[in-house]
Amino acid sequence: MRTLPQLLTGLLCIGMLLDPGAVSAQEAKPIDELTKLAEDVFLFRHKAHQGLVVVTADGVIATDPISVEAATWLKAELKKLTAKPVRYVIYSHDHADHIAGGTVFADTAVFVSHWRARQDLLEKKPVETPLPELTFTDRLFIDLGGKHVEAIHVGRNHSDNSVVVLLPRERVLFAVDFIPVEAVAYRRMRDSYPEEWIESLKRVEQLDFDVLAPGHGPVGRKEHVRMFREYLEDLMREVRQAVLNGMSLEEAKQTIRLPKYEQWNGYPDWFLENIEAMYQYLSVH
Repeated sequence: MRTLPQLLTGLLCIGMLLDPGAVSAQEAKPIDELTKLAEDVFLFRHKAHQGLVVVTADGVIATDPISVEAATWLKAELKKLTAKPVRYVIYSHDHADHIAGGTVFADTAVFVSHWRARQDLLEKKPVETPLPELTFTDRLFIDLGGKHVEAIHVGRNHSDNSVVVLLPRERVLFAVDFIPVEAVAYRRMRDSYPEEWIESLKRVEQLDFDVLAPGHGPVGRKEHVRMFREYLEDLMREVRQAVLNGMSLEEAKQTIRLPKYEQWNGYPDWFLENIEAMYQYLSVH
């Protein structure tokens, strides 16, 4: 079982997919900010991590608290929008760099996750993160103050317990770490399930939404789900052929190129690590 330090070092994640110019722009931004996505729906950013916030007449539905620092800022900021407290906190998955800090909302909120996330958290015993009280297998509906929110498990991908959060009326989908926007996968795709990842993206494509709000990086569109699925499919096809041809890992890394994606964030630095991860996966599957 993964340890908390391993997760914190291994899951800095897709939000760091930035070129030098973008890093300068990111540094110029405030550490914390809320960006409106739809009526009463906001993307909360703390440094490179992001969560979703839904303000309703009866309270707030929030996703990943990120850290104590992030959640403390958010709690104070929400008081400018509503006198109602945070009623639900939905964990996107069990990785600590997204869900630490939940104790800030523990006085008012019910914590929600996929059932496997709770099992993993029971074993890891993360600090300052309440265990989910409400878990589900496939899909959970939350209706609060006139807002309808759905938490959906679309299969294994970046983890075995990732869920997406869908707002059908606002046509917004929140997804963390497994659908980057015009970026390659993070480094060696730690803790991932490549073939099932592709299938999970196909399931996301069947959902009805327009705006893709990610856990890191720029806001995208539904089209970006297909684009990243095609990247994984192209990568898997090329690496599988290299394995079948008897290439060593180093030969595959020297040979395989996907020029279609050369302009994507992370390609210059992490594409070779993506090849390595896929090679090792396909060598045993």
